[in-house]
Amino acid sequence: MDVAWPPDPAELDGFPARSLNEGRTIYRLHPRALGPFWFASTPEDGPGGNRFDLVPPRGASYWALEPVIAVLETLARRPVRLIPGELIDRFSLTAAPLPRALERVANLPVKAARRFGLTAEIHTTTNRRLTRAWSAALDRAGFPAVLALPRHDVTGRHRTLTLWGLAGEHPPYGWDWQTTASEGGTVAADLRRWGITVVPIPFDVPVVPWPGGDGSTVAR
Repeated sequence: MDVAWPPDPAELDGFPARSLNEGRTIYRLHPRALGPFWFASTPEDGPGGNRFDLVPPRGASYWALEPVIAVLETLARRPVRLIPGELIDRFSLTAAPLPRALERVANLPVKAARRFGLTAEIHTTTNRRLTRAWSAALDRAGFPAVLALPRHDVTGRHRTLTLWGLAGEHPPYGWDWQTTASEGGTVAADLRRWGITVVPIPFDVPVVPWPGGDGSTVAR
C-alpha cells in the first residue's frame, strides 16, 4: 500500500517517538576531506535530494546506529557484492557519542506510525517529494530527528538516524561533540556478513607476450 501524504503538523501530536540516551554512539561515513556534521537541503520543487532532506534554510544530517550500516548506506545503495578498497579508503567513519539525551525522536518503524498513514514503503520509495514532505511535517511538529529503516536492510533490525537542523556544516544542536574517526575499511569483516567483500586493487599487473608474436606485450 502506498504511503499517504503527511497530515498537517498540528495533527502529528501523538506520533510515536523514542529517546536516545546520552552516550549512545551514532555513526557516519563521509569523505576524508570533509567533516561529519553536514546538513543537506533540497528546494521544495527539487526533483532529487536525499530521503529526509528539508527545504532551505533547514537541512538533514544522515547517521546510523551501527557502523556497518553507515558504510552500507553510503557505498552500497545499489546491490553490490564487491567494494574496491581504494574507494572505501577515501572515507572516514566517524563515531559520535551523544553529548546529551536526544528526546522525542520520530520513530517510523513501529506499529503506531501506521495510523498516521505510513507504511513500510516510506523506507524504500524513490518518491523523494513524498519522503521530504514527511520530513518537513515532522520537523515543523517539533521532532528533532527521525529513526528509519535502511533501505538495503532485509532484516528490518537496523536503524538509521537523521538529525534535522540548519542547513550547512555545523555541530548538531550546538552541543559539544567529542568525535573519533577511523578508516571506513575497519568494518570489512562486518560487510562480509552482508555478502559484500572489500577487495584491494592489484598493485602489480602481470605482463605477458602479445599472442601475435611481434614482441609487443599486454597486461593481463
